[in-house]
Parts: sequence; structure tokens; C-alpha cells
Amino acid sequence: MPTFREVIAGLEAVGEGFEIDAPEGWRQGRTAYGGLTAALAVAGAGRTHADLPLLRSAQFALVGPAAGRLRFESRILRQGRSATVVGVEASGEAGPAARAILTYGAARESAVAHDTASGPAVPPPEECELYFPPGGFAPGFAGNFDARLAAGARPLTPGAAPDATVWVRHAADAGDDPVLALIALADVLPPAAFVAFPQPAPISTATWSLDLFHPIPAGDWRLLRSVSEQAGEGYSLQAMSLWDAGGRRLAVGRQVVAIYA
Repeated sequence: MPTFREVIAGLEAVGEGFEIDAPEGWRQGRTAYGGLTAALAVAGAGRTHADLPLLRSAQFALVGPAAGRLRFESRILRQGRSATVVGVEASGEAGPAARAILTYGAARESAVAHDTASGPAVPPPEECELYFPPGGFAPGFAGNFDARLAAGARPLTPGAAPDATVWVRHAADAGDDPVLALIALADVLPPAAFVAFPQPAPISTATWSLDLFHPIPAGDWRLLRSVSEQAGEGYSLQAMSLWDAGGRRLAVGRQVVAIYA
């Protein structure tokens, strides 16, 4: 099973884009794990367009299965004095796999600075049980991560609130880019609505937005909270936040999740 660093390093320049075979051990059903597809899209954009400022926000539409030979092509949609918007098209053996809109912005002086989004008080990871216990439910890519349940419930816990707070980290070498490593971590939990499922059934992320707050330092453990705020008619609206080990929020996200139960 390749490490995250090895997967990112495996992106090959082919024509005007980048390609890679969807790596074994990183699957989520019949597709590559969504967090990996997103990280590959961002990596491809960064290699195609030199000197981009910091990634501030990303929107991903997960269009179809990311399987087989994956290709990522990107183009600049708009470039201003401090902000650059890049579009990325990802395709696989079955056709379109994902589309991304990436917004990059340079830092600038501002009279406004505040942070009211500190992390919840939870036990440290060494005092928490495994989120994916041996013999229990775990997606195919789960072995690439270490996850410890800090609060809330695991998947397939009917009657519990659809809310989980979990310590997460890469199980192996995550490489030198902390932003790519963070993107891959930020989607590691199954959709929060899966807590309410009485038995396993298909579930799939349709769209994912992720906003980042810099600096994003290199780190080990991150704390990830995922909560399904509303569900009905086969869809869930989900909110997510991710903090560093010191309680500083690094990212906030939202997902629309399709439910087939």
C-alpha cells in the first residue's frame, strides 16, 4: 500500500495535465477515497501553475467514480492582484470523476484579526478508543489513517446523534506539504448520517467545500468533528471542522451527502 507521500509523488506529467493510476489501498467502494481525489486535484493544480498564493478555499463536485487511470487538467479562471481562481477537471476510466474550483489568495495587511473557533474539550488521543475497531465497519482506505473516537458515535449506531469528534492522523509518511496532508485528512470520517443507519447501505458525498485558515503547520494529530445537521429525501447536509492539537481551527467544511438507505 503506497503512502500518501508516494501517491502524490506518483503524479506524472502527461501533455497538459497529470495522471496516476488510482492506487490500491486507497479505495472507497468502487472509487478512490474522496479526500485523496481532492488532494490530487490540488497537487496537479499546484504543479501546473507556478507561484500560486496560498489555497484559501476549495469546492469539489464528486461527479463519478475515480477509478482506473486518473487524469487531472487545470486552468486559471481568473488571476487578480492578490487572488487566483483555478478550475480542475478530473477524469477516470468511466469518464468525468470530479470538478474543483480552487481559490488562492495572497496574505495582506488587515486591521481585522480574531479567532473565536477554538476546539472542543476532549480527551487526548492516547486516552481514546479506536474509531474503526478491529472486526467492525471500516472503509477500504481506513488503514492509511489512525483515528480515535473523542466524542460522539461511530457509524451504525441507531438512536445516537449523528455527530462524531475524532482524532485523526496519517498512519504513514504524509509528505512535505501540510495543506495536501490536511485535505486528505479532512474527509476521512464516513458521512455523519451513517451513524443513524441500522445496517450498512450505500452512501456517497456529492459536493464538498473546504475553507482553510492559514498558517497550516506540519503536524501529527488533528481533531475532526463531523455532524449531520439535517437529513431527509435521501440527502444529508453536513458540517465539519478540523483543529490542530492545540485547539486552533485550521479548516471548516460542508458536504451534501446522498443516502441510499
